[in-house]
Amino acid sequence: MISGGTTMAALGLVFILLPCLSIIAFTGFAACRAQRPRVFKLLAALCLSAGLVCALVPVGTVTWFLFL
Repeated sequence: MISGGTTMAALGLVFILLPCLSIIAFTGFAACRAQRPRVFKLLAALCLSAGLVCALVPVGTVTWFLFL
């Protein structure tokens, strides 16, 4: 059995920390995309990927909870 504190910490990670990280990643994507050197284009793609994962995990979690 998982204790209540562990469950709340996991929910806090999914519903508070990950959306904040997605905002940071999308901001980094916009900043890197505006730069000229090619390495920033690669960094922008990595930021976009990380931002999408961080933004979609809470949505997937809510969807999963709905089908339990």
